[in-house]
Amino acid sequence: MLIPPPPALIDAVQPDVRYQELFEQAPVSIQILAPDGRTLRVNKAWKELWQIRDGTPLQAHIFSAGYNVLTDPQLIASGIVRYLERALAGESVVIPALRYDVSALAGSGPARWVTARAHPIKDAAGRIMEVMLMHEDISERVEAERAMRDQDRRKDEFLAMLAHELRNPLAPISAAADMLKLGAGSKEQVRKASEVIGRQVRHLTSLVDDLLDVSRVTRGLIELHRAEVDVTAVVASAVEQSRPLIEARGHRFSVEADAQGATLSGDFNRLVQVVVNLLNNACKYTPRGGRIVLAVVRSGGNVTITVRDDGIGLDGALLPHVFELFTQAERTPDRSQGGLGIGLALVKNIVTMHGGTVTAHSDGPGMGCEFAVTLGLC
Repeated sequence: MLIPPPPALIDAVQPDVRYQELFEQAPVSIQILAPDGRTLRVNKAWKELWQIRDGTPLQAHIFSAGYNVLTDPQLIASGIVRYLERALAGESVVIPALRYDVSALAGSGPARWVTARAHPIKDAAGRIMEVMLMHEDISERVEAERAMRDQDRRKDEFLAMLAHELRNPLAPISAAADMLKLGAGSKEQVRKASEVIGRQVRHLTSLVDDLLDVSRVTRGLIELHRAEVDVTAVVASAVEQSRPLIEARGHRFSVEADAQGATLSGDFNRLVQVVVNLLNNACKYTPRGGRIVLAVVRSGGNVTITVRDDGIGLDGALLPHVFELFTQAERTPDRSQGGLGIGLALVKNIVTMHGGTVTAHSDGPGMGCEFAVTLGLC
């Protein structure tokens, strides 16, 4: 039969044991400071937050023993000192979000955004015994807010670009309509005016179709009408649709196809749209007379469709975002009607719906681009 320990022993031992276990296993990062700013102890969550390995001297950390928190230059520069001074003087304070480079502190890891609460612990006489700092890693929230701001900025740029793209065709349409209204033109002038109106209306229709498509994508309303699709037929149809733009800009265009008899399960029209968008994108961002190559390679159970150009290329900062909505490379005078920057987003969504992948590569500005779509064969 177990005999419980005397109550006096329970009161003397168990509270401290329970406190130490609670402190160590708490999900919140906790750091205890002495009244002079030295770190006395930290818990497991604190070490995980700052990526401090067991056995690593705490002196390696920005808040740690060996540093006087009130004179450390990096802390003074961060602005945290004034908050800690208030806490060490007996005030509970909330320390706002500050950015810390964990790689500089711990030898590895990304920069983190951290906020903290500082609370003084006093004895019965009101003297400060310790200051408890509770840190919260808000890096994900900060990055999400930054991403939202970037998205809002891109949408604003998109709306401005949309207004520009929609206005461009209106001027020639208006001029041609005025000439027809006067009824004074020759048959040749009437024919040319009609061609201008038809060409610009087709451009407007294309813009509206792109807007409708991106609306369906964002709402998840695109449906695939799957059937057995001949890859060669997809490429031929896409080339037929894109050839007028290619020829109008005088590009040197070639097809390197090695997919005879290759078939896949997919939506023929949507797959053609993918290749057309890639070809048109290459046309828009390649100067007049530049080279564009469409290559089709069959490898094992996959087929890869690649579009390469020697155009303006992509900056490394833009490359990771080319498949996001409203992202567009720099607009240049020779391509004032460059589209709405949503074609590659449609490509990514359609390819993903087919279970494939699409990648982008560029060696930098002026070095051209390469887009590769890989799909599984039947």
